[in-house]
Amino acid sequence: MKKLFTILIVAAFLSQTGVSQSTLPNGNFNDWDWIIHPTHAGGGFYEPGGGFFKSLNILDTIATPPGLTCFRSDEAHSGAYAARVMTQQIAILQVLIPGVIGTLKINWSTLNATLGVPYTYPAKARSFQGWYKSAPLNGDSAGAVLFLSKWNPFTSKRDTIGYKRLVFKNAVSEYTFFDAEVYYKDPNTLPDSITILLLSSAGYNAQNMLNSVGRVGSQAWFDDVTITDVNGIQHQLMPEIDVKLYPNPASDMINVELEKAIKNGEFVIYSMDGKQLDVIPLTQIKNLVPVSSLPAGTYYYKISDGKSAKNSGSFVVTR
Repeated sequence: MKKLFTILIVAAFLSQTGVSQSTLPNGNFNDWDWIIHPTHAGGGFYEPGGGFFKSLNILDTIATPPGLTCFRSDEAHSGAYAARVMTQQIAILQVLIPGVIGTLKINWSTLNATLGVPYTYPAKARSFQGWYKSAPLNGDSAGAVLFLSKWNPFTSKRDTIGYKRLVFKNAVSEYTFFDAEVYYKDPNTLPDSITILLLSSAGYNAQNMLNSVGRVGSQAWFDDVTITDVNGIQHQLMPEIDVKLYPNPASDMINVELEKAIKNGEFVIYSMDGKQLDVIPLTQIKNLVPVSSLPAGTYYYKISDGKSAKNSGSFVVTR
């Protein structure tokens, strides 16, 4: 995923609560790409930009198209656009296609979706937040799902670390805020994968889309979706520049080796509570960063060109 898309790192704090938000890539849904339809001459559809959130709109290109299920909407909570999802049906097969936008990828051979993208935050998300409107039909419900997992090499399966599932049962005509604390089955393990699904029909079946439940025509709108990180720093999910940082843990010096030189490069060090401690210029591809003055503990870093972030992560200092 290197060089695809960059998420800015900002040391942003909510002064009254001491908590800050980690905005997901394109979580405000202002970025959309126009995709030319490969089977409908002159047609096309909007797909969320940035590569993090995706839709099922590609299903509209099959021989018996179900119609589009995700749309760019100018009914936004903030900014220019939001995401609108709508439940559709493949008429010939009478198969329900839920309106969904999320971290998913279609598997054509089995008609299911591969879920999740890497989770590279240095701390567990504390809450799942966003704004929604919904127009369910005939008892249907909209929904939002957050699922955190970690690969277990001993069982060759994913272990559930944390999750939150929200069901919105009633019609909501004005944008309404949701803020739900993430439930952790394993509070001591950091996840390595994050899955988010925003649904017009909460009965979406991720294992087999053909078994999804809902009402054709049900709709929901989502905007400004995020997770919160208790450490108060936003981190890159998809870094623009590869960085090798070693040794880690370190006691005196850390080698910071960049994939390529960065004009006006900086290595910014933060404490666990998000306080900026030091800024070291990165003048070469291979740089030495002194850490001997830091007490033993874990620290976060941001690598930037003074304007935008290129990478981020954490390191440990031992004594």
